[in-house]
Order: sequence, then C-alpha cells, then structure tokens
Amino acid sequence: MENKAVKMCPHCYVPMEEKVANYPMGSALLSVDRFHVDIYCCPQCKLVKLFAAEAEDNLVKCPVCGTMHPKNEKCAICALNTAFDGRHNN
Repeated sequence: MENKAVKMCPHCYVPMEEKVANYPMGSALLSVDRFHVDIYCCPQCKLVKLFAAEAEDNLVKCPVCGTMHPKNEKCAICALNTAFDGRHNN
C-alpha cells in the first residue's frame, strides 16, 4: 500500500493496521456513487475504525452505469442489475 498517514488507536496509542482500502459504503441497490472508506483495526484491542478513503486514484467510473468503484473489482451495481434483471453484461 502507498504511504498513508499513520492512524493511532485512541485507546491503546499504537498504530492501527489497514485491513481494507477503498471499501464502498452504502447500498449497492441504489444507482448512486457510494462513499469509500479505508478500514483500520487496532492489533491490541481490536477496535475497528473507518476513515475516508485516501487513495481516490484507485477508483474508476463504470462506463455502463457511471458509478465509482475500485479499479481492481467489477462494478457492483452492474453485477446486481445483471443478477436481478439481466440489463447489463459485465
């Protein structure tokens, strides 16, 4: 992962570990851009905290539906549309 600011656990005062980058929050059933977060966990107390995603350059716009998603994943909106009504083929 790239150089990100160190996130400190507010309880243990140790550096938190990034577990997931650019995780999309919100409903995939809505055709709107979702908010992306980085998920961190404290290795000692296991506290989990969400921070606004720092690597926005990791996101791409789907050419079919226009929502933003991580470039290493398929578009969740189009995948759901295909599963439910066959409208899109990713």
